[in-house]
Amino acid sequence: MTTKNPFPTVEYISPEYFCDRAEEQKKINEAITNQRNMTLVSRRRLGKTALIKHCFQLLNEKEPYSLHYFDIYATQNLNDFINLLSTSLVGYFESKPERTVNKLIQLLGKFRPRLSFDELSGMPFIELTLQSEADTHQSLEAIFEYLSQQKKHIVIAIDEFQQIINYPEKNVEAILRTHLQNCPNLTMIFSGSNKRMITSIFSDYARPFYQSSSFLFLQKIDNKIYADFIKHHFQKAGRHITNKSIDYIFEWTLGHTYYVQEFCNRLFASGNTNIEPHQCKHIAEQIIKERDPLYAMFRNILTKSQFKLLQAIAHELAVKQPNASAFIKSHKLVAPSTVNRALTALVEKDLIDYDNDEYSLNDIFLMRWLQRQP
Repeated sequence: MTTKNPFPTVEYISPEYFCDRAEEQKKINEAITNQRNMTLVSRRRLGKTALIKHCFQLLNEKEPYSLHYFDIYATQNLNDFINLLSTSLVGYFESKPERTVNKLIQLLGKFRPRLSFDELSGMPFIELTLQSEADTHQSLEAIFEYLSQQKKHIVIAIDEFQQIINYPEKNVEAILRTHLQNCPNLTMIFSGSNKRMITSIFSDYARPFYQSSSFLFLQKIDNKIYADFIKHHFQKAGRHITNKSIDYIFEWTLGHTYYVQEFCNRLFASGNTNIEPHQCKHIAEQIIKERDPLYAMFRNILTKSQFKLLQAIAHELAVKQPNASAFIKSHKLVAPSTVNRALTALVEKDLIDYDNDEYSLNDIFLMRWLQRQP
């Protein structure tokens, strides 16, 4: 029988394969239990989604909550948001498919809902036809009124919540805030990877969500705790990984959760029973080689000044002042004004992240690839 790879990279599996975050779990669970909204903020791929789903998994085992997770990163407008919301929520509390249909007609009939069922899960999929701003308001009002009528404590987690800022409709924040306030049995977990945008929604005095949520800023998992987790799973499978190998993994991935998981997933898949640093170096070579055709495209996608700046930051790992003369001279860049334009473009393209007063690459594997380029 094939042993399950204990280092998932795509989806949360179970508590057995989830590393630490005990303090964060405690804070999220406390917020939910006491019906306080919470905003979870971190860089991409640091484990926000897995943490939310892990907390939901544990809550499901203890209390009669109704737990829902949405990722709205792909939504383009309020209509997309409403369809995503209604697909999961409307009918969730009904015990039979025909009751779902009846409830759907009762709540949203005027918006001509189109209902279909997923062939695998049997869950309903809803698409509403919203033709005016009034339709949008009324459909949201109907959905949240439906939620307020439920007896369960409902928890909704919305990932990449800052996406609502990009919706073309006006007053989206005010509309959502109004409906959320009118649903007393609802607790919200907001989550976002753009620190500047997500924090501004809740900390800007002039905005509707001002001080409506507490904050939890997710950091990297402690290396000692992560190392013990890695050793445990290799040992459980009858394998051994040396301390120097784990040190190599943390150094090469900068201890960033997704990249540690990807690295360990490949090490485990290799089948080696005694992991030494030279095997880790081989995995690193594999990762870079596989991504070479993808990353090479950046030479054509980016301008010359953007690519050179991206490579310069990759060599430094993190930079506080990319337009400083010493940095520009060291990496043979052009003028500060050119660097500033390139930096703005790279941030907008989501290739560069600005956090803790430092600029760094969002993709650690891309960073390592760039370090090898001439």
